[in-house]
Amino acid sequence: MIKYQLLLSFLMLCCGAFSVSGQDQKAVFLSRKISLTVSDQPLGQVLEQISELAEVNFSYDPSLLNTEQPVTVGYSRQSLESVLRDLLAPEFEVQELDNQIVIRLREVKTELARQDYQIVQGKVLDGEFGEPLAYASISVVQQPFGTITNDDGLFELKIPPKYRGQQLVVSCMGYRKLLLMPDSLPAQPQSIMLDPVNIRLKEIKVRAINPTWVMEQMEDRMAENYPSENRLMTAFYRETLTQDKVYINISEAVIQLLKASYSQPFHDDKIRFVKGRKSPDVEAFKWVDFKMQGGPYYTSRLDVVKTRDSFMDREYRYAYRYEAGAMIDYLGRPTYVIYFSPIAKTDFLTYQGRLLIDQETFALVYAEFSLSRHGIRIARNQLIRKKPKGFNVRVLKLDYQVSYRQNKGRWYLNTARSSAGFRVRSRHDRVNSVFHSVSDLLINEHSPTRLRRFPKEEQIGAADIFTEIIGDYDPAFWENYNIIQPTDDLRKALKSFGNEAADNKTDR
Repeated sequence: MIKYQLLLSFLMLCCGAFSVSGQDQKAVFLSRKISLTVSDQPLGQVLEQISELAEVNFSYDPSLLNTEQPVTVGYSRQSLESVLRDLLAPEFEVQELDNQIVIRLREVKTELARQDYQIVQGKVLDGEFGEPLAYASISVVQQPFGTITNDDGLFELKIPPKYRGQQLVVSCMGYRKLLLMPDSLPAQPQSIMLDPVNIRLKEIKVRAINPTWVMEQMEDRMAENYPSENRLMTAFYRETLTQDKVYINISEAVIQLLKASYSQPFHDDKIRFVKGRKSPDVEAFKWVDFKMQGGPYYTSRLDVVKTRDSFMDREYRYAYRYEAGAMIDYLGRPTYVIYFSPIAKTDFLTYQGRLLIDQETFALVYAEFSLSRHGIRIARNQLIRKKPKGFNVRVLKLDYQVSYRQNKGRWYLNTARSSAGFRVRSRHDRVNSVFHSVSDLLINEHSPTRLRRFPKEEQIGAADIFTEIIGDYDPAFWENYNIIQPTDDLRKALKSFGNEAADNKTDR
């Protein structure tokens, strides 16, 4: 039987250390002392002032270094090396060449030293019924670093030296947070029990909550709730594809996400590939060569606070019905629940779902939503970019989730997930198959950055097919990168693919 090709564009929404090196050890300019105090000045102007003070020229690519970002600093007789260490993000390195200092993007390290990391493993369970808790968060207290449990409640957190000795917090929606010290845990995986919590706020009644007012408060406070500077995020991305409930492709990668300020919603986030692996081709790929376009690019656009899709935008509020649900506890904080659904047919995509909005800050902390039936009809032509003649492709479902985590008064993107189902039929070729794709994005760590963009050749864009830009399966691939642990059935599929990959290498 002929194998056909089907290409889908996954439309989600209308959506180290700083390195200083010189020529041998003769760092003439980097050792010079300077004094400087500036307030809210663009980085480019600050570098010009430093150039005059140190009597040295800087050379850099202005398309990579964000010279427009405002800077407030004060230095008193500090070496140029320490000044640049403070001013520039860890993503940059400097080098003395003749009479100038070259600022360039540091090469991404794909290998991490295993012996320096502490590994904490476990399974998070409901303390009352013993059921596994999916998507529970395990993070370092007051630090932008952590991971989540898989659908079976399993997790593994690899803690770098800079976070050793700090408390961990385990949290899940509807449960009391648990604080623990990693050094007190046994080396073997253990069960962590979380107690359910029932929020009782007698003074707040559902009928007294005006959902429109809550939505307006959320929109008005976005500037104070979300980061106003660019952030460089290290993330894990997994894309799985099943055909009739059988895994046919598993692709995983560590990526970097350059997230633009939330005050600039029209500035697209950039994605850079660091390292990845995929399962080998398998015989279960029957009849149709099914490929997803966009991968992590589209999954990152599930950040609805940034993209301001229709149900988040005051201008399009007329197209939706908003209803308040009962208050809940979300990670130890009283939280509004706002349900929304379309009330009229429109010429743009519409969604249905629920929003969790923090009562104290009015920040959106979690959203789950799906394309409405009308939205699916509109999106069909945009989703299916290429299909064989005589084949009918029907979209069965498009479901999305996104969550945010608070750190030092601001809320940051934490996880994003998309789930899509398609039925592919051809009477002539007697094909009737259901494909199901799931994409998961987990932000492991983030920090402020002066980086403006990634080199073009390293970026992942909307037109890229993720499975075509990563390498073959390697069971020992991840080393000290934090990932979402595979579920039991996914682990079995990975083991099968690993054995097949080993057999292929032996055959060669």
